[in-house]
Amino acid sequence: MVKPRTRAFLTLAGWALLLLLWQVIVSLTRPAALQRVALAFSTPRDGSVCVVVLGTVGEMMLQEPLSLEIPAAESEGLRLRAWIKASQPTVVGMPPEAPGGDTLKSMLQTVRQEFGGGLEPVEVSLPSGTDSCAEARRRAAMTQSARAIRAAWLPDPWEASRALIEMAANGELLRHIVASVFRVAAGVGLALALGIPFGLAFGSFAWLSAPANAVIQVLRPISPIAWLPVATLAFGGGDLAAVFLIFLAAFFPVTVSTAAAVTSVDLKYRRTAINFGVRGIDLARRVILPAALPSILTAVRISVGIAWVVVVAAEMLGVESGLGYLVLDARNQLRYDRVVAAMMTIGAIGFLIDAAVRYVERIELERRGLAGHG
Repeated sequence: MVKPRTRAFLTLAGWALLLLLWQVIVSLTRPAALQRVALAFSTPRDGSVCVVVLGTVGEMMLQEPLSLEIPAAESEGLRLRAWIKASQPTVVGMPPEAPGGDTLKSMLQTVRQEFGGGLEPVEVSLPSGTDSCAEARRRAAMTQSARAIRAAWLPDPWEASRALIEMAANGELLRHIVASVFRVAAGVGLALALGIPFGLAFGSFAWLSAPANAVIQVLRPISPIAWLPVATLAFGGGDLAAVFLIFLAAFFPVTVSTAAAVTSVDLKYRRTAINFGVRGIDLARRVILPAALPSILTAVRISVGIAWVVVVAAEMLGVESGLGYLVLDARNQLRYDRVVAAMMTIGAIGFLIDAAVRYVERIELERRGLAGHG
């Protein structure tokens, strides 16, 4: 028997190993950030600027002077438009306020409107220097670095943890957890309330077992996810549909396991009880149920685990709350850090639920003197 402190230490060690493996996989497989084509201007000097365009791998695509003098502004604007059309930049490094800057901004604004407004201006401050083009090249490189596009990929543990803390701080995470736990509790509660009595009846009466088993063995292999269209038509989506799917996921395992546990009860217990005049409901309550209890509690634990898995899929249909909805919504927003944070929450709550059910199972078995069977 493993001591509780040792078990807790081994559990924490397993989590630490998982996080380390996660970080290693992300570090080895994450692609480099994608740089955007960047256009940048030097600080206006003597009525002109240097224009630089850097490509996606930092290669020089353009380096030309541009006059800001009023007589030449129209023709220079045409040159700038041609450069932008040829290089297709998506981000512009702008110098801070300086003499001649208004003319540059006006020229760029006209070009942006004709270009479709796809140029994102970014103001970058740099110390003044004598070489305008060197300043423009540096501003373009800094703008690229600041606006690099990170390829969609598995976030590392720290990014997911930050998203998790953010959602926990604003109360969003708690709202989704409460919704999911409520649906699981309702579905599992209904499954246990019906499944255990049905299982006891099916296992006790042979005339009922055959037809009931035929129906159950036809319906049980159907995945609860396959019932999604039926649930939508029957309940119109929402909480009722989700609870129905969770009920199906938990009902069949607990019913079948209870029936099997009842049929496996040793006949000598039944005969001894009957010899002492214990029959009917008393026989089921005082003999059959205690003898089958270890198997029934194991079935409850399995059913709760299955229900917690199914709730994620159930909440992707017609509801606007719950951890499954959170995963779907974050994916639609391309917030993969929130997706992984929601997955971490689902796993952690699943672990806590399983631990709670195991604790209740152990306490109940100890109370009935059946701890050796658990």
